[in-house]
Amino acid sequence: MSGSDRQSLRRIVRGGATPRILDLWSVQRRYGESLEMAAKPFFRNPRLNASFILKHTVRPHEKPYLYTENPVATKIIIPVSTEDLGMGGHSFFVEEKGFEVRLKAFLGVGVVNKHYESDLARIRELAEIPSFDPFLMADRYIKGERPIARFYFNISPGEQEAMLGNVTRQICGMVRLAFGDDQIQADDERARRFAEQLLDSEDTERLSGLRHVLGMDEEQYEQGIFGWKGILYYRWRLREVKDDLRQFLIELNDAVVRGARPDENKEINEIRKAILAKVRERWTALTDIMDDYDSEYRRFCAGADASALRSFLLKAPGHFGQLGRDLSAVSHVTSYWAYWWQGREKGNLSAADAMEMFPSFLRSLVNKREERSLDGDTPYAANG
Repeated sequence: MSGSDRQSLRRIVRGGATPRILDLWSVQRRYGESLEMAAKPFFRNPRLNASFILKHTVRPHEKPYLYTENPVATKIIIPVSTEDLGMGGHSFFVEEKGFEVRLKAFLGVGVVNKHYESDLARIRELAEIPSFDPFLMADRYIKGERPIARFYFNISPGEQEAMLGNVTRQICGMVRLAFGDDQIQADDERARRFAEQLLDSEDTERLSGLRHVLGMDEEQYEQGIFGWKGILYYRWRLREVKDDLRQFLIELNDAVVRGARPDENKEINEIRKAILAKVRERWTALTDIMDDYDSEYRRFCAGADASALRSFLLKAPGHFGQLGRDLSAVSHVTSYWAYWWQGREKGNLSAADAMEMFPSFLRSLVNKREERSLDGDTPYAANG
């Protein structure tokens, strides 16, 4: 399944990590000369460390070559030239049969190479991670045996721009407090500058006055600002996916399955109910955390009660793993549902399609812990 990806790679340049694309090439070009990058690279192999890694929706013609039943696979694209992305790249699926043999041969790695083994272990980890969003990545790699440089956890420029209006509206309360001006509106230039500085990973010193207001030392402040950016990021993404989720729930509930035998129809409806329940459960977990943040933030803006907000922001990174996993699970089913219906008449699907798609959705929504505890005889038990 490995081969040459001859389309220009410029179309997938993101400047860093997004949920679907991990753009190591951009991070290497921008920060590759720094001491921190030299000490904490993502991969030890320089070609891998300038690659693109994608969460790729599996096409029907690709399924026979992959050993996974999941509808999303992990694809690595290594540029032919790091100076000219127009030359394309060599691509590999982590889940393809014979992946390790092909990758080792392509990289020219010897039989004994400790760096290759650690790089391969990291590739396998990336295949298990449901999303490449920077805060889920931080939850996995900011500490541990082989931490990576902080530059990999920057919000990509495109997502910063997309977030800016939403973040500006959210922090108006803090700007009103700072300036003692009740007339500040969502398009106020001071609020916009504050939002830009908050989202800029290299500009936190310009917000040093906030550190004193929140009563943080320098280490706490760095952790708190990172926590705040993460909460704002997930809050923005929840807003982005909300309408798609509502549409998915309605359409899945109303979808008519054609040609099912009575036993199949019973099984399909059980799986459908389980999917709807799991989506709602994960969405509730996401919104509960955001409601806690909103409550503490409003308290701070209303009475300058810094202790509650400070405590929440310092604890926020501890939520990133769960937030990232819940959001990626919900986003996956909504995006794949929309993708699958392209070119098809909505509302009706065959029993064969339902029996293939619905269990796949449930597998992606069930936590690994729950997956292990499910009885394998249950009709909708995860089998991936």
